[in-house]
Amino acid sequence: MTELKATAPSAQTMSVGRRTAVAGILVFPYALAAVAYALAVFFEPAAPLRTLVLTWPVPQAVYGWLLLLVLLAVVWLFAEFVSVTSRETVVVALQLDSVFSTVTALLFTGLAGWFLGKGTLEWWFIVPWGATIIDALSAGWLGINNAAQKPFLSQRGTV
Repeated sequence: MTELKATAPSAQTMSVGRRTAVAGILVFPYALAAVAYALAVFFEPAAPLRTLVLTWPVPQAVYGWLLLLVLLAVVWLFAEFVSVTSRETVVVALQLDSVFSTVTALLFTGLAGWFLGKGTLEWWFIVPWGATIIDALSAGWLGINNAAQKPFLSQRGTV
């Protein structure tokens, strides 16, 4: 039996590529918000993203940029889904992902409330904010399901 354990992989750890992907996924909502803001401020065709959300009617130039942001957010949420449901992702990474997703959603919601209270909530912030909420709601559920499928008593070093 000891020979069998010696030939089997000693611990299931995440590869360097997986760790890098998890780190990128955690940073992505902040990067998306920063890129959306930078586009709105420094790139003239994206200036309609600086339109206030409560302004009616919504300028038609906003829709194309919102579609681009939604597509980027969907790609990120898909990568998040693949990462969380991967069998290679260890339980600690699932826990950290869930915590960071929830904290990011709370932070973005607080910022949205602050912007709204000041009357300065702009369109560039709406998609990253909504994506963080979707991520926070799905990360915990997906992480719990993935962790539940792993062995209850994990081997040393696999948690």
